[in-house]
Amino acid sequence: MEPFKERIGPDAVGMIADRVRAAWPPFPRDAFVAAALDGLADLELKARVVHVARALRERLPGRWADAVAVLVDALPPALVDETGLTDGFAWWPLLQVVEDFGADDPASSLPALREMTRRFSAEFAIRPLIDAHPEASWAALAAWVDDPDVHVRRLVSEGSRPRLPWGRRLSASVADPSRGLLLLDRLVDDPSPYVRRSVANHLGDVAKDHPERAVAVAARWIAEDAARTPLVKHALRHPLKQGHPGALALLGEAGPELDVADVTVSPGRARVGGAVVVRARIVASEAGTVRVDVVWAWPSARGAWSSKVFRGASRALAAGEAWSFSSSVSLRPVSTRPLRLGTQRVWLRIGGRDLDPVTFELVAGDP
Repeated sequence: MEPFKERIGPDAVGMIADRVRAAWPPFPRDAFVAAALDGLADLELKARVVHVARALRERLPGRWADAVAVLVDALPPALVDETGLTDGFAWWPLLQVVEDFGADDPASSLPALREMTRRFSAEFAIRPLIDAHPEASWAALAAWVDDPDVHVRRLVSEGSRPRLPWGRRLSASVADPSRGLLLLDRLVDDPSPYVRRSVANHLGDVAKDHPERAVAVAARWIAEDAARTPLVKHALRHPLKQGHPGALALLGEAGPELDVADVTVSPGRARVGGAVVVRARIVASEAGTVRVDVVWAWPSARGAWSSKVFRGASRALAAGEAWSFSSSVSLRPVSTRPLRLGTQRVWLRIGGRDLDPVTFELVAGDP
């Protein structure tokens, strides 16, 4: 499979050029193609998108309302459902033009994004508009809740997420998520799983900064309709991993009293790129559901400890029943988790309670 960045390459540039020229005959097609391809091969995906967007904007009409109208006219037919969304990568530069140059004109840019998101998600492009013109943007989002197009409805919840991954953080919503939560209440029962998952992810963002409020919203949702429980469980995955008592109680994972013994980690000396397995014997004093997560802590650059919580498992136990728990933790390096050799700590978090850690040594992988 080719890297995603190759989807913004000569073929995409040529397709954009042809569509824009058809929509606006004065468009200098060859000059755009030459500028867009100049240095493109050396760039990664997002940098390619920005590069092509700049080359495009420089050759569109100077007045923004006219420029964005050309972009909308150049769009291909809208997607009919959730399938095929990733096939729209070639149109990302058009949304990037709006993201980079359209924040000062919500009257032109917001309707354009409604059309564009039906070809490729506008979740990133709408965020500068929400920041710069919150009243107009939130009003548009509220109107789109009832849009017949599933992609437009998903933009409401996804584009307004306070902490959208790889997107601009919406600081006002991080501080006060009220506006977004009002929209989630209207989308929580959307007929599309594609939209409902976005609703869960949005509430999950809120839970990182306002766990008590997120749990209260989730509790109300479940009280109104127990069928929402899977959505809530996905939304509250962060506070659940953190052992939040309200989240655990809401989802029945606070657990009974337990006897935990024989906690081990193996191997005691593990290589980067490998894995360790954490094991324990867990006995319930009474019937209940037991949630077990695994916490791995490693030495940080400043001599303290950094950590990550890994989802272990949940299991319903009868009174006196023993559970031979085991969970594997990957030691593969990832960009968001710099590994440091030496003594590592691992412990179990059971029903929100942290057990004493066990240790292993992390050594360099095979050369």
